Amino acid sequence: MQHFRQSKNWLEEKGWWEFIAYLFFGQWATIVNIAIHFLCMGFFHVHYMTATIISWFLANVFSFITNKRWVFHSKSASRLAYWSEFLRFMLFRLIALGIDMALMYVLREWVQFGDGLAKIITQILVGIANYLFSKFLVFKRLP
Repeated sequence: MQHFRQSKNWLEEKGWWEFIAYLFFGQWATIVNIAIHFLCMGFFHVHYMTATIISWFLANVFSFITNKRWVFHSKSASRLAYWSEFLRFMLFRLIALGIDMALMYVLREWVQFGDGLAKIITQILVGIANYLFSKFLVFKRLP
């Protein structure tokens, strides 16, 4: 445990801890998304598009909670501030979804990349966009 604390302190001094925590919880959000998607389809027999929307929403709720608490250490002064932050988070996640879809279209249709390569590229770019949105536009201190 002491080695973990030393490593964490070193990463915090270098300014990397926040980003590593973001990546860690982002991987868990992906697992939540996939698990809920297949649970909806396999257990509840929900149409795959409905399952996609439900899993996207719940994975983003998970992301909001983990990002707020453990990545950006954001504190809300009131319920209104909390819900305002949540709505900003979901708005920027919707924007990121639009970016994801647009990039997939461009990379598949115009650049002629395969699905796998296009998806890897879009997920890296969308992940960076989500991090920047969260750090500078969602979990920032408002006046």
